[in-house]
Amino acid sequence: MTTGFIGLGNMGTVMVDNLIEKNVTTHVYNRTQEKMKAYSERAQLHTSLSSLAKSCDLIFSIVSNDSAVDAISSGNDGLIAQMRPGSVHVCLSTIAPSTARRLEKAFNEKGIDYCTATVIGRPEAAKIRNLVACYSGNTVHKTGVLNILQALGAAKIFEFGNTADTAAAVKVSNNFLIMAAMEAMGEAFNLLERAGGSAIDFYEMISNSVFNCPIYKNYGKIIVERTYKNPGFTSQLGLKDTRLALQLADETNTPLPLADLVRNRFLVNHNRGRTEWDWASLVEVIREENG
Repeated sequence: MTTGFIGLGNMGTVMVDNLIEKNVTTHVYNRTQEKMKAYSERAQLHTSLSSLAKSCDLIFSIVSNDSAVDAISSGNDGLIAQMRPGSVHVCLSTIAPSTARRLEKAFNEKGIDYCTATVIGRPEAAKIRNLVACYSGNTVHKTGVLNILQALGAAKIFEFGNTADTAAAVKVSNNFLIMAAMEAMGEAFNLLERAGGSAIDFYEMISNSVFNCPIYKNYGKIIVERTYKNPGFTSQLGLKDTRLALQLADETNTPLPLADLVRNRFLVNHNRGRTEWDWASLVEVIREENG
């Protein structure tokens, strides 16, 4: 199947590199055309969505939010109008499950399959092909979809059924867990520092014993070293994902008090000019509020 890719952000760029390294002939479109120049000799470039849509059987996209997914999907030049019946769109973006359901219906009405394959991991994990992919959806081309997911950097693929909204809900829930872990680390590090201890020494202990796992090791290191200005995932995107968690909580009548707290951290963080810092910078609000 002819493979297309939309979105050359921090993660998308690494994914396209990985596809090319695996000798997958890749068609590329990005709204900001300048970013495609690096692939002029390595990929098939398209200056319009419609051109990409008409050329590919299998299109992966990773864009910033629900509005961006809607923008590439809808309209006369969008994927729904321009992709061929029998082709597949695989959304890698973190979006609301309700958006995934709506788009799945719209694509299906045109004879196009729509699947979700959200990814867990930062760009540096993608570079070493150690992403986790969460897949759900219904397509006769599932084997081809999973093969491309592996090629773009997924070391593990977990499947969550035949409707596209389920994997979207998995990713929202997963990102909420990461936010909760960062909040907990920020509070614990601050507590220890105010008691006269070393947050760095504490981090070394917990990340090599009871919390020896990627989230605590990777984000704990960013927090204690305060290396926020080269983000793998921005605070702005963190706020977006917190709102997605709260939206899903409202839709399912689920109390989610910690998400309210984290959302407020992000809002204060943005008011203090850290929108484009790494989302782990939310713990700076804890430090500042405690002197």
